[in-house]
Amino acid sequence: MAAVGGAGLFAAPGAAAATDSPGNGGDPFRITVLGTTDLHGNVLNWDYFKNTEYTDSKANDIGVAKASTIIKTVKAEVGAERTITIDAGDTIQGTPLATYFAKQEPITSVPHIHPMATAMNLIGYDAVTMGNHEFNYGIPFLDTWAKQLHFPALAANAVDVHTGKPYFQPYVIKTMQTKRDGYPLRVGILGLTNPGVAIWDRDNVAGKLRFDDMVATAARWVPVMRANGADVVIVSAHGGDSGTSSYGPELPVENAAALIAQKVPGVDAILFGHAHNDVPQR
Repeated sequence: MAAVGGAGLFAAPGAAAATDSPGNGGDPFRITVLGTTDLHGNVLNWDYFKNTEYTDSKANDIGVAKASTIIKTVKAEVGAERTITIDAGDTIQGTPLATYFAKQEPITSVPHIHPMATAMNLIGYDAVTMGNHEFNYGIPFLDTWAKQLHFPALAANAVDVHTGKPYFQPYVIKTMQTKRDGYPLRVGILGLTNPGVAIWDRDNVAGKLRFDDMVATAARWVPVMRANGADVVIVSAHGGDSGTSSYGPELPVENAAALIAQKVPGVDAILFGHAHNDVPQR
């Protein structure tokens, strides 16, 4: 089990080895998992309030444009066909740029491609998880954004109250070739969003979506993914490592990554975010 989380860009080299991939003959196959989280509308490394390039007291940079350089470098080093790139949510809210395309010229009414969709498509993400801030602008806005992506937007525990089924795609399985003429390695990515959406964005989701417990949802879907051929399972969860929930006991636990690792068999790695804390890799 590997787990990485916080806010920023993470690389987990060798996060999975396909020693039990069907027909693999026991030959190990190394993949590199690249993860971003809590991008909060930072397409560019720019401070819109100071009208200057962003940098904090520790000289940290932000933005997908900066992360793309690292992602492209890693892909060139290890091979793009051996990488998985995932985002763990809170992607399209948080900057004046993001607000402009949500309120001033919203993508639901003006034929714009959202800048974050453009940037992530160019980088070549494999999946994004819906964070709680994705719901700030309403479900129609989120539907439009998801359709602009060249990869799936995941949230297995965001359930349509009318159908009882996940409103968004719950998981995706990416097939990777272990050898040029060899057998495939199937990497499953399960997306889990934050139950707090039911409180924080009540006006946007009440009577439409419910948000189930992240641990119980993982326990339900991981066996399904394995049964559907996933050799490796990665959970991308928009919830912190552990600790009390900011909304109290009214809803399932907010920071569930550690509980998923402890209680759900069949998970090989977890990417998590939400809490904006740096957590050492486990």
